[in-house]
Amino acid sequence: MKRILLVIVAVIFATLFIPFIIVSLLSGTNETAETVSVYIKSEDRVEEMEIDEYLTCVVAAEMPADFENEALKAQAVAARTYLYSHIEAAENGNIPEEHNGAVICTDSTHCQAYISEEERKKSWGGGADSNWKKIEKAVDGTKNQIMTYNSEPISAVFHSTSSGRTERAADVWGEDIPYLQSVESEGDLYSPKYISEVHISVDDFKRIISEKVPDADWSGELFGNISRSEAGGILTIDVGNRTIKGTEFRSILGLNSSNVEISERDGEITMSVKGYGHGVGMSQYGANYLASQGEGYEEILKTYYTGVEIETRLKCTKNKKKFV
Repeated sequence: MKRILLVIVAVIFATLFIPFIIVSLLSGTNETAETVSVYIKSEDRVEEMEIDEYLTCVVAAEMPADFENEALKAQAVAARTYLYSHIEAAENGNIPEEHNGAVICTDSTHCQAYISEEERKKSWGGGADSNWKKIEKAVDGTKNQIMTYNSEPISAVFHSTSSGRTERAADVWGEDIPYLQSVESEGDLYSPKYISEVHISVDDFKRIISEKVPDADWSGELFGNISRSEAGGILTIDVGNRTIKGTEFRSILGLNSSNVEISERDGEITMSVKGYGHGVGMSQYGANYLASQGEGYEEILKTYYTGVEIETRLKCTKNKKKFV
């Protein structure tokens, strides 16, 4: 009888506890894959953070919480993909000086925007807890999902609002990237940032340009010979008889995008601007529109990133230059 009881106990143990132990051990091998080092620029310190915590802070900073759930999920996958590409670079020894030794930083001009839970909830006021939970749900609902092209994580850049069509990476940054092509972006005209206007006197226009283009010659036309991309962004423009890139023109004058129509009348220059941001990759307001029309986050992402696949992966583990 005792032997039978021992056998029964052994069988129960094997059935219930051994799988649990195996799963626990396997989970333990990936423990290092759950965190990432982040340089918090505003506090000048590096913090080791759980990946989902970091991504929630990124999505909260990058996209309004009242956006559609599927748009928030698309943003979460884009943000995770952007992070994983930096993790892979760091594993290969490529860490920018701006990161202070960390994998990624919180400077939005260099990496992705970031805001802590405490700061974001303060800015939201009422409904802060439900907003945060909504964003956490978007991150958790796409857990470990990234976009790949030829089995490699892509550079998942994004922007606020396109001009109705996104820009090719080649037209903005000079590098032709197969998954960052110009595509139609419906619904951007519903963005509050779709149209903006800048009015400036001719004298101020000359002064501002001359500060950045010292050899500008104003003996001829103020501007002219504008070449444009398929999406309408300025590729090159002549100002002060000098040819500069559209991206430089945008930067010099602090414009929302490089998609600009320029006119001059009675000593005043008017610049009508379409879109907000560099225009490459996913338009956030475009994504929200597509989500409102019933498209899921995978459809949205494949609209903006040409030929990508969406895969479920853990982050690149330490001491292994590959994803698992």
